[in-house]
Amino acid sequence: MDWLKKHFDRVILAVMGIVLIACAGLIISSSLSFNSTFTESQTPPRRNDNVPPPATELVKERISALVKPKDWGIHPGSLFVSDPYVTKDKGKPLNPLEDKEPLYPPIPNQWIKDYNLDFSDADLPDADADGDKFSNIEEYNGKTDPTDPRSMPAYITKLRLLEFIQVPFRLKFSGSPDEGTYSINTMDLKGPTQFLKIGEMVAGTSYKVVKYEPKKMDKEGLEVDISELTVENQNTGQKIILVNDKPVNDPTVYAKFKYLWDGSEFKVKKNDSFSVKPEETVKYKLIDISDSEAVIESAQGAKIQVPKGTP
Repeated sequence: MDWLKKHFDRVILAVMGIVLIACAGLIISSSLSFNSTFTESQTPPRRNDNVPPPATELVKERISALVKPKDWGIHPGSLFVSDPYVTKDKGKPLNPLEDKEPLYPPIPNQWIKDYNLDFSDADLPDADADGDKFSNIEEYNGKTDPTDPRSMPAYITKLRLLEFIQVPFRLKFSGSPDEGTYSINTMDLKGPTQFLKIGEMVAGTSYKVVKYEPKKMDKEGLEVDISELTVENQNTGQKIILVNDKPVNDPTVYAKFKYLWDGSEFKVKKNDSFSVKPEETVKYKLIDISDSEAVIESAQGAKIQVPKGTP
């Protein structure tokens, strides 16, 4: 220990010499390997033609957000945000989130809230939120989602009755000039009067005279002849009663429809089948018509009422 103290400066000098020799050795070693390292760094990388597909999900997400931005929606109200109010009936304010009175009957306010529709839109019942050609009121009646174009009512619900068409019957019973003989005229006046007996065919038609029943009626003190002559269609077996000197309607009737889905109009004869676009394979049968509605039947036997519409 005394020796170390006496020769401390020599010890430090020796240590520094060793460190210096070690550093020199590292420098010499690095310089010797420089050429090989430099050569490797100059070697071009191997060609790789397998380009990974670009990440497009984020781009698609951003494009979708631009095309259809998110709605603000209906805020339930807070300390800093007022409850929403809508004026109705001479300016009466209603809170659609609390008042049970529907703003757009029969659509309940809760249904509008559930689908985040705009309470302030005066045309909300007739609006088409998802662009599927069905209005909000039709979506509500059909129990479908008004914000999803894949959810829609049946196409046949877009059908409306425009007109109930009755065709006048061409034949008219004009009386019995001789016993057992009956006169028949054509309504279009294109044919001469025919004098026929029971069992004879009406010329130019498929009808045969099958029955005669004399009848009288008192009208304001006068005796009126209301005798009935029955003719039968030999192709269908359908019978028509002709009342003396009175026109009757042909039993063949038609319904004129308007299809709101594409705006088309078409005519269907009673008991005939038809279809609507885009479901041409789905068939319906017209089974009844009146001035106010038509009744159609699906292939499964379900009866559907078609309401009267406007041209």
